[in-house]
Amino acid sequence: MGTEKCEKTCGSVGAKELFIGGVIGGLIGAAAALLLAPKSGEEIRKDLHIKELVANGIDKVKQTASDLVKKDEEPFS
Repeated sequence: MGTEKCEKTCGSVGAKELFIGGVIGGLIGAAAALLLAPKSGEEIRKDLHIKELVANGIDKVKQTASDLVKKDEEPFS
């Protein structure tokens, strides 16, 4: 009889307990992320905008270089 009691309490975690643990862990993780973030939301959005502009500029440079290579390969008319 002693092993049955231990199997119920020691060996299994129910779905309810797992869900509650996940919710609590998520809340703790979210709070830690907000408290320990090195930048504010506004600064992060600004950085993302700058990265987007740089990526667009790189794409334009690649396209221009590709166009110049194609023109160089064409015979003179």
